[in-house]
Amino acid sequence: MQIEYLTKMKNTPKIGKWENKGISEQEIEKLEQKFNIQFPKAYKEFLFLGGEFDNCIDWETSAEYLNWRQENIQESMNSVNLNLKPFFAFANYERDQFLFFFLNGEENPPIYAYYEDKIEEDGKEVFYTKFRDSFSEYIDRCIESELKNS
Repeated sequence: MQIEYLTKMKNTPKIGKWENKGISEQEIEKLEQKFNIQFPKAYKEFLFLGGEFDNCIDWETSAEYLNWRQENIQESMNSVNLNLKPFFAFANYERDQFLFFFLNGEENPPIYAYYEDKIEEDGKEVFYTKFRDSFSEYIDRCIESELKNS
């Protein structure tokens, strides 16, 4: 796979003792078929480089838990009458916070954070907020943070 957006991740396969372990393009296609969606290019690159294990995100991101993650966030959003679609949750922190992007055809979409308990933003209580302007920006910042801490 040609890496267009996640060059920093490609060029930083190991941080400290932690090394990225990706999944194949065929496995990525199977995931897309399973969820009946097409992932953004930047997320496909992430899966290809670190879909089994990534060295940069503190949140749980492995492809092994993707099904659980979609079910859990949907159940949580339904419980608070939040109807956001189509989206894909790619990471979770414990059981009450998720990172997701909208499936709107963007190759490098903005990242949003969802919180089961409302947070305050601009004087309003909200369940989700824009977290980063793009998927690649989020990954680059995670890598920079891990490099500083290693």
